[in-house]
Amino acid sequence: MSPKAHKHLHYNVALVDKVWNLKRLCETHLKMHIPLNMVLKDEEYRADLLEKALTTESEELIALVWEIRKMEDAILQSTSDADTLKSQKKSRNSFRIHFFSAAAFALMIFMGGYLFRSFLPMDAGEVFVIKAVQNVRMESRLKAKGGIVAGNVIKADKPLFRIHGSNTIGEKLAPRLIEAYLMSQGANNVHTDVNPTEPNEKVISGEINGHVEYIELQAHGSGTAFADLLKNETDMGMSSRRIKDKEREDLLPTAGDLSLPGSEHILGLDGLAIITSPGNSISSLSIEQLVGIFSGEINNWSQLGGKDVPIKLYARDNKSGTWDSFNAMVLESHKAKLSESATRIESSSELSDSVAREAGAIGFIGLPFVRHAKLLAISSSDHNKAIMPTHFTVGTEDYPLSRRLFFYTSQNDPNIEAQEFVHFVITERGQSIVEDVGFVSQNIKLGKPFDNEFYPTDMRELTARSERLSINFRFKSGSDELDTKALNDLDRVARYVDVNAPKRVQLFGFSDSEGDVGKGKELSERRAKVVEQQLIQRGIYPLVAKGMGDAAPLAASNTEEGKSINRRVEVWIL
Repeated sequence: MSPKAHKHLHYNVALVDKVWNLKRLCETHLKMHIPLNMVLKDEEYRADLLEKALTTESEELIALVWEIRKMEDAILQSTSDADTLKSQKKSRNSFRIHFFSAAAFALMIFMGGYLFRSFLPMDAGEVFVIKAVQNVRMESRLKAKGGIVAGNVIKADKPLFRIHGSNTIGEKLAPRLIEAYLMSQGANNVHTDVNPTEPNEKVISGEINGHVEYIELQAHGSGTAFADLLKNETDMGMSSRRIKDKEREDLLPTAGDLSLPGSEHILGLDGLAIITSPGNSISSLSIEQLVGIFSGEINNWSQLGGKDVPIKLYARDNKSGTWDSFNAMVLESHKAKLSESATRIESSSELSDSVAREAGAIGFIGLPFVRHAKLLAISSSDHNKAIMPTHFTVGTEDYPLSRRLFFYTSQNDPNIEAQEFVHFVITERGQSIVEDVGFVSQNIKLGKPFDNEFYPTDMRELTARSERLSINFRFKSGSDELDTKALNDLDRVARYVDVNAPKRVQLFGFSDSEGDVGKGKELSERRAKVVEQQLIQRGIYPLVAKGMGDAAPLAASNTEEGKSINRRVEVWIL
């Protein structure tokens, strides 16, 4: 059993050393990224990792697990003994004053209440009772203590919350997050039931406080998230694209502004993966070439230097956020339309398998659904470097077809259970699940740039011994005001630097190439300074905050998407 008092792990040098070896060996044998901070600070995460380690065939790793458990038990026992002794001493010294303290406190409450009541109107008692009754519904059902007889489990008459929208999120990720959330609240027998006639509709349930509580999930596409919010048929929307202006305006009267922090929540990132059949000799494409392919202008792979094989198009359905993202980032930005010859499919997994089976096929899906197909590198234009979608290039949003995944909740009368779930999802534990499913988490990782020569000389000199963090700070369009994701990333960077002290932060701001060069450089420096000031408020003092202007463009600046990609502040650490 892992100790409850996590702080002792940081003071026990021997145990920290063992945990570091555990992280190293597990990453080797389990083939997964393991954040050391999570292993040290999150008891449940550490316990799960120890269990997974026991399933490996490594004798060294299994022996290490038992060593760690013995050390944890010893720490727990010594802590318990010390606390018991302290408690006994305290109780002997304080018993004599308890009676007099209680009597004095009761007298103060009585007199305070009498004086306070004399200033209130005659119906104040009724008002307070009404307010108290209204506030009862704001308490989470999962945290309420019921008087249920042991063994008598009652099924709740309505879901904790309803969550509708994106199939990309709802197929695998949302069910896993909901299951983990219920278990974090103490639920037992947690499981997911799939509607046999509608596979994209699920019910996730668990037993807690004598009740079977459940969440309703429907994943018919991002567009249905906002349509169902408008009809009050869901408490939370899942979307693999940002809310459109018309959707936001339609929801303003009933749900408030869903584009604001508190209503718009980024749960992770994804890369739109461009896939072909495994035998295709083409390894990279530009967005202009994608436009030609999916509009039907390019219909044979020989036109791109490949084999003389006809191109077969696969695309997600119209309700899909994956389709919306692809349409916005590729087709609409070039005033093109999808060819009528494309086969439309609702399921990402089914689309990927269809592409992998058919010679000449090409399609687009979310990064976790590549499966047996071939993944291509993509460039923003013929003049930009092709970048392969990886967890790092998607996390920094350098990959030109990166996208954010969203939850949306109402500003007006929000569902408290849905809000609690969102808070769980953005924690380090919740983000670890995002990564485990195959999407890109917002937990910070270290990495190298995809190309050192990409940056100007003075920046290369400043970062010669530095590594890059897996986030970029981005801003609202045309301003130096941080966007929703960036506001949460500030706290993530502060925590990362605090845990990894004495590392120092370096900030480099970039602008698009539109307009006056001098003003662009000035704006890029101002953005770097905005991030610097925000980090200083959190106790982090960056070593460098420098504007680089329009150097190191990730995309062509002749589209809004390209401009947005280029306007960024990169975070390096020395």
